[in-house]
Amino acid sequence: MVEVPEYLLQRSRDRRRDLGATTVDEPAAEVPPSETAAAPAVVQAQVPGVAAGPSLPEIPDLELPPEPQYEPVKPWVQAALTRKKIPVWAVPVLIFLPFWAIIFAGTLESPERDSEIIALGREVYEGNGGCAGCHGAEGGGGIGPALADGAVLNSFVDWRDHVIWVVNGSPPEGQVYNDEGDVSTEGMPSNGDKLSARQILAVVYFERVGLGGAAEADLHDLEELFEAEGAVPNQFDIGQTFPSTLNSLLASAGIGAG
Repeated sequence: MVEVPEYLLQRSRDRRRDLGATTVDEPAAEVPPSETAAAPAVVQAQVPGVAAGPSLPEIPDLELPPEPQYEPVKPWVQAALTRKKIPVWAVPVLIFLPFWAIIFAGTLESPERDSEIIALGREVYEGNGGCAGCHGAEGGGGIGPALADGAVLNSFVDWRDHVIWVVNGSPPEGQVYNDEGDVSTEGMPSNGDKLSARQILAVVYFERVGLGGAAEADLHDLEELFEAEGAVPNQFDIGQTFPSTLNSLLASAGIGAG
């Protein structure tokens, strides 16, 4: 074992004393509190390149907000978000669609309307003081004889006789006035002075076609006479309207006798 020279040990003790440390065989020297507090500053000042500065404040712990809780997306919402949108090319088609509907509606056939002669005849038959009051709204009969279901066609085979009956009325009470031998107990009033000639032609046409069931082709002459301008007088003369008179009107209008 090598012994350390005494002078080296003394030098070590002196050095430790200068630094304020104590040796093993020597108690530590008491250092004033002011010098002890200042020692770190002196040591810090002796460190090259380190500048003394104020101490940083303590940063408090920040509490992070809780993560938001999202509800699951409803199935119908998810379907709306993922479904295909209307393509761009379809937009002009949708814009034009209402105009196309209007054009298409214009090409449809309008409901069938009554011809002029049927419309006027219906108006006269159903009007105030018209024929329906005696013969029934549908021609089933009442005070006057029935007209519907071919009854009027049996009573007046020729439409000219039907016109004359509406103009002049029925024969005197108790006399036969039609081909079936029917007798008017109440009497058919004359209408030659109440209705115009075109109204009488129209109501006869309506009673035979609309109520009696006659074919329109069978009354072609009557319809042409109704439409003939200037051929029909304003009114038929009561007591003078006979088949010959009607035939003369048809001939003057260029309508063949039927």
